[in-house]
Amino acid sequence: MEKALLGDKLTAFLELLQKPVSSEEELAKNVRMALECIAGQMKIGKVEVCRFAPDSRLRAQIDRHTVVLYQSDALVGDDALELTYRSDDGGAATLSYYPVKNYRWEEEEQRELLLLGNLILWAFRLIIMGDLLKRTATMDLAGGIPNTAGFIGRLAGVIAQGRIEHYTGFYLNTHNFKYVNKVLPHQNADEVMWLYIRQLLSGIEEDECVARLGGDNFVALIRNENADAFIRWVSDINVRYKGDSEEKVFNFGATIGAAQLKEIRNPGEIMLRISSAYQAARQKEGNDVVYYNEELYKEMMRQKEVIGEFHRGIKKQEFVVYYQPKVNTQNKQLCGAEALVRWRKPDESLVPPMAFIPILEKDGSICLLDFYVLDKVCAFLNRCIREHKPLYKISVNFSKRHVENPHLVNEIVNVLDSHRVPHELIEIELTESEDAKDYIVMSNLIDKLKAEGISVSVDDFGTGYSSMNMLKMIHTDILKVDKSLIPFGRFNSDNQKDCIMFESIVSLAKALGFQVVAEGVETLRQYEYMRDAGCDIIQGYYFDKPLPVDEYLNRLLFGQYS
Repeated sequence: MEKALLGDKLTAFLELLQKPVSSEEELAKNVRMALECIAGQMKIGKVEVCRFAPDSRLRAQIDRHTVVLYQSDALVGDDALELTYRSDDGGAATLSYYPVKNYRWEEEEQRELLLLGNLILWAFRLIIMGDLLKRTATMDLAGGIPNTAGFIGRLAGVIAQGRIEHYTGFYLNTHNFKYVNKVLPHQNADEVMWLYIRQLLSGIEEDECVARLGGDNFVALIRNENADAFIRWVSDINVRYKGDSEEKVFNFGATIGAAQLKEIRNPGEIMLRISSAYQAARQKEGNDVVYYNEELYKEMMRQKEVIGEFHRGIKKQEFVVYYQPKVNTQNKQLCGAEALVRWRKPDESLVPPMAFIPILEKDGSICLLDFYVLDKVCAFLNRCIREHKPLYKISVNFSKRHVENPHLVNEIVNVLDSHRVPHELIEIELTESEDAKDYIVMSNLIDKLKAEGISVSVDDFGTGYSSMNMLKMIHTDILKVDKSLIPFGRFNSDNQKDCIMFESIVSLAKALGFQVVAEGVETLRQYEYMRDAGCDIIQGYYFDKPLPVDEYLNRLLFGQYS
């Protein structure tokens, strides 16, 4: 070996190897040129690097590939000189030198090549570490798949290639992870999430993508022809988890929003479409898939506008309380009222409850409105006490969203006490749940309210799926029969079946010790029927519509209906 000549070649080799690069591909190009400087003198026929990286929290799948760094025009020998670098995560990179045909390197030449090989591997290690750092910014570290930033980057790439319309976008909320977190320790629950993600990835093609937004929310980009199969796949995924003492199988479904991706200009439009579709699917409270369309988008924007205006309206006291009288069926005497909220806009227009209550219920803002109404009612009752007006119990509706609040009773009591309102003047109306498992929580809540002297009624009775179980499990004071069950009205005819059902409900409730209230009574015939059927109290347009506070104060002075 001619050392002086090798020194010149070595200088050129090192200069090329040390040039700044921004990617592994660019480094491979520089290494190829560097090897060309010494290949002829060192009798190198071929050089390749084989890189292996196992799946890990930063890598959802095994990464294995081989890159040919140099290939001579001459025939290549079979005996390779190999150098391997192993990383802490179980990965490895192996550099292989092949001599030209019929040449065998001497020991000194091998040492030279191994030294240069270490420099090459070190350069690859640096670029890989740089890529890994970049990867952490775009990857979900727990799941080894792209995060939001990574997914948006993937979308941008497909849009730039002009292929986005060949894909369908998805937004998924996975069901059952709350249960997993309850029955398994945190670390074990993370392992189930890891296994679930592996299952997700096994159901998609190489050019498709699944990303994790956080928690149990995922997004996906799936080829149009695979969209239906993907929906079926994510709707029924089983994960087998082997714990220390037992094996568990968890089943996962999903609430799914989907969008076709035609006429897309940027990734933000995709995220808007799939998230809008998901919100619509979520409101359906089932496993249905909802696809984005313009009408859905307009409705979502309307709901967001209502929610945004609601918080402004609360601050500006735009919500006013109306009072619908409750009447004793036997003597037609006023015996209380239900507080009902109306939204008076700055232009004095009055927004009906159905235009905003369902939206606030889904958003959760209804809880803020309920306490707003309770505060207004208590202020009104305090006024009645100070002005020596007749006092009647007023019922205030509380959404079932409050059931999740462990401090609800204390917060209600604090409002009453801050206005110095006797507890027996307030009745809390809770809507019947459709889920039997909520009854235990409701029962505990009702018992705590009653212990504070606050009466409780169950509103909309008969609309849930487990009404009979509810009667058995909770200890309420008052049962309000939903207007959809009252005969001779808009919802029911005068056939015998309607009457039998209604009378059976009243009879059962009375036998169990409940006071029965019928709402939505609009005609004389309905009133007389309610009275004869045994209802204690009725409310509805037959006696009075919901009244503004001043009109209700006047009604208090003339509490007897003719």
